[in-house]
Amino acid sequence: MSYNKIICGDCVDVLPTLPKAQMIFADPPDNTGVEYDGFVDKWKDDWHYREWLTRVVLQALAQWSHPDRKPDSFWLSYYWRHDFEFKSMLFPTIEDFESQWDIKPFIWRFTFGQHQQKDCGSGFRPILRFSKPGIEWNTDDIRIPSDRQTKYHDKRADPRGRVPDDVWDFPRVCGSFKEKRKWHKNQHPEALIKRMILMSTKPSDLVIDLFAGSGTVNRVCKELGRSCIGIEISETYCDKMQEELAR
Repeated sequence: MSYNKIICGDCVDVLPTLPKAQMIFADPPDNTGVEYDGFVDKWKDDWHYREWLTRVVLQALAQWSHPDRKPDSFWLSYYWRHDFEFKSMLFPTIEDFESQWDIKPFIWRFTFGQHQQKDCGSGFRPILRFSKPGIEWNTDDIRIPSDRQTKYHDKRADPRGRVPDDVWDFPRVCGSFKEKRKWHKNQHPEALIKRMILMSTKPSDLVIDLFAGSGTVNRVCKELGRSCIGIEISETYCDKMQEELAR
């Protein structure tokens, strides 16, 4: 039996009160100055932002203070500009960290990226996956048609398709897309979130979204029969998501 909830509050305060989740997802603010409802995405400087992001990640992993509440996997989508400095703050001793978690980087490669005239625009977003050692991923649930099947018609092709590599191609959600929520400025594509959830969880497993935003994770979990708790600091966005889930 699955359930679906929205909790209005700061994830730093709310997460410690929640039950253990099989998967946690985070698409945090990027410190780019964007004005959301009730929140401006701007820290004093990049150092303070990365220090805050590091605390959020460590709390989600709960690797020291709550070892019995570790999620099976934690997926973090973040802005590439913070990559090197953020990792250096998060991994002061990478050997100790790797003894607790398997860490795998992914790339979300998107079309409809930033169009630039004087230089090449950004067309990707890094994703870090932290997981408990020894997890068996549901790779059969995320297979895609291979070139051997569709392009070369090779009889040696696996009829089930292939397991995707770690560069995932999904378009950004544009204003004309059916899944776009007009009341929110940014959202990840449902297909991207769906692949993470299918790979990481089973029906009725609990997924927690630390920054629920437009409710993408909650919607996908509802479709897939997973339980979900979305945390969102904006009361307006919470009301919008609650209305959607009720329908």
